[in-house]
Amino acid sequence: MTTVHNPNNWHWVERNCIPWAKNYFNENLPKLSVPADDSTISVKSVKSLSGDCDVTQRKGKVKCLFELKIEFVVNVTTGEEEEEVTVVLPEFEHDYDESDFVFDIRTSKSDNKDLIKKHFLPVAVNEVFLKFQPDLLVANETQVKHNTD
Repeated sequence: MTTVHNPNNWHWVERNCIPWAKNYFNENLPKLSVPADDSTISVKSVKSLSGDCDVTQRKGKVKCLFELKIEFVVNVTTGEEEEEVTVVLPEFEHDYDESDFVFDIRTSKSDNKDLIKKHFLPVAVNEVFLKFQPDLLVANETQVKHNTD
């Protein structure tokens, strides 16, 4: 006789996905390089990621909940000149859409700040941040659902 600890995936199961999220952003943000007028903007590194990121399952339904703060460094290269700029997304949550993203761009050069806002951030939001949630669910749902066969 087999004992089933979670019949039909009814009970709450939760998985901490912060390590997965750190790996995701460390892999995907540095892939971004965007032409911007006479410049190029590319991600150098992810400085930090903090907060909560969980994939949960209850009553057979898999969901994710996350509230993250992400800080990363971009290089703005114009000809021979290069500047490292820190970009912070202080709040990134599971229910965000494109209009909810508010980035803090830490540079004293207003031209570089404008380039990042106009050219880089729309690409980053669409290519990395909006894909995070579906990728998170696909990668982690099998860890919270038990085979009921």
